[in-house]
Amino acid sequence: MRLGLGIRKALLTTTAVAAFAACGDTSVMAGDTEALLSLLASKGVISSSEARAVTSAPPAEQGDRLVAILRKKGVLADGDMQALKSKSRPASVATTDARPAPASVVVPPATAPVGPAPMPRKAASIEVGGFEIAPVGYLALTGVSRNTNAGTATTTNFGAIPFNNTIQGNNTETRLSAQNSVLGLRAHGNIRGVDLTGYFEGDFNGNDPANVYVNSNSHTFRMRLAYADVKAGQFETTFGQTYSWLTPNRYGMGPDPSDIFLTNNIDQNYQVGLPWARQAAAHFAWHATPNFTIGAGVENPQQFTNNEVVFPTAFNAQLQNQFDNGANPGTPNRIPDVVAKAAYDSDVWSGTRLHLEAAGMWRHFRVNNLVQGAPDFGWHDANGWATTVAGNLEFFNTFTLVGNAFWSAGGGRYLGALGPDVVALPTGPAGMHDIALSTVRSHGFLGGFEWRVLNPTVLSAYYGQAYFDRNYAVDTTSMAPVQPYIGFGFPGSLTIPGSANSNNKQIEQWTLDLKHTFWADPQYGAITGLAQYSYLRREAWFVANGAPPEAHTHLFFTELRYQLPGN
Repeated sequence: MRLGLGIRKALLTTTAVAAFAACGDTSVMAGDTEALLSLLASKGVISSSEARAVTSAPPAEQGDRLVAILRKKGVLADGDMQALKSKSRPASVATTDARPAPASVVVPPATAPVGPAPMPRKAASIEVGGFEIAPVGYLALTGVSRNTNAGTATTTNFGAIPFNNTIQGNNTETRLSAQNSVLGLRAHGNIRGVDLTGYFEGDFNGNDPANVYVNSNSHTFRMRLAYADVKAGQFETTFGQTYSWLTPNRYGMGPDPSDIFLTNNIDQNYQVGLPWARQAAAHFAWHATPNFTIGAGVENPQQFTNNEVVFPTAFNAQLQNQFDNGANPGTPNRIPDVVAKAAYDSDVWSGTRLHLEAAGMWRHFRVNNLVQGAPDFGWHDANGWATTVAGNLEFFNTFTLVGNAFWSAGGGRYLGALGPDVVALPTGPAGMHDIALSTVRSHGFLGGFEWRVLNPTVLSAYYGQAYFDRNYAVDTTSMAPVQPYIGFGFPGSLTIPGSANSNNKQIEQWTLDLKHTFWADPQYGAITGLAQYSYLRREAWFVANGAPPEAHTHLFFTELRYQLPGN
């Protein structure tokens, strides 16, 4: 094994040094960047995300960034760079060729092309027609243990942690599963200067049959991502099922999973405080400069109540099927969610990278009902919004600070679907009752760090929080002697029942992750081990007298992955 690793390192070093020698001094590589990165990627020296990190720098700094990446990976040492410099021809030495050099040999930084970086060729790809196709994803064995019975497998329902005055709250659970495995394909090609990428991946966390764990463990395959990404000059278009633009990026604002920030958690619901969604969308981006990108798009809408909202008694039957309570995919929606996003990436100084982004979304909700005392249906509309800011700062290619914040009125679905978007409140006098839609305010945030302790080992820690404001009124449509409250998060008394303890006021999560790569090869993939510990706490808006005021649980995850070589 040591001999094999030594040979591989020698081959990678030879490839890198030869590539630099072919392009000359790294300070003047602007015109050869694409060819050099494609060569290094095809040999398995760097990944596509590392190639994009190089091209995001100003042209004059791209050589230094590539050198830093190769040194970090152990491909280049100081002696290699000295040997390279001795082979490079000094700029002050005149050529023996009397012909003038073509003006296009080196593109000056001022005229360097602006636009998204093309995807380099994968080391493990095959050619089909004009496209290179590579396998993506990983095969995983996941172990999970919780000190309460949350009733889920490898994904945790953060909003339904049981209280300790229930049977489930006093049970523990342990499970092994391969359903976290992700399988997919990436197809990439370039047609007349237009860069095309098609991407598909799925996992086995779909709607399982009730007897899935009895014998065969036949977990249901489901679509996660299925999109096309088209890059032409400074413009990029993505369409299909992709991550919402409210989901933070690690770099830029593109759709590639390696560019998306989802923490290093094993739990497939990720982390409390992280806004995210995978859904149908069309995104249009303009790469205004190598550092700044801005865009707009539309995404699939879904007016969501999460089975937590109580409707006015007189209109309950009419309203229930007009909202998704977590089990109604046929919910009517009037128009798509409209989103805009901007991102900035830059080197603060050598070895230190900064990513900043902001996104905003406009949402629209509509229902109809039979107004009391009127012969016709009445339409009711409400507008909602959501906004996020996020960023990360990487120091010396080893330590990264990460964070994001989210605010909304009507955006609870995007905050892990832990709270509702909207409620319906009664209006009008007796005999002429009607309703009005009102959005639920929510906010959340996440902060933490990711530290590459050793080259194959990453230690991460995160803290996240999600908060949902109450929104309720007296149910004036009720014929009960004491009219109850309806809406979300309402109080209770001896005579009036309060909201269910599933109406969450605040949820918090503390997490510690460890990731170690045991073995890696660009042609064959990698074997990685992961571990996660999380502490979860949730607080409901109302609990009965004598009941515990909060629910909490400890989560332990382990996972062994074989990473496919196309990632």
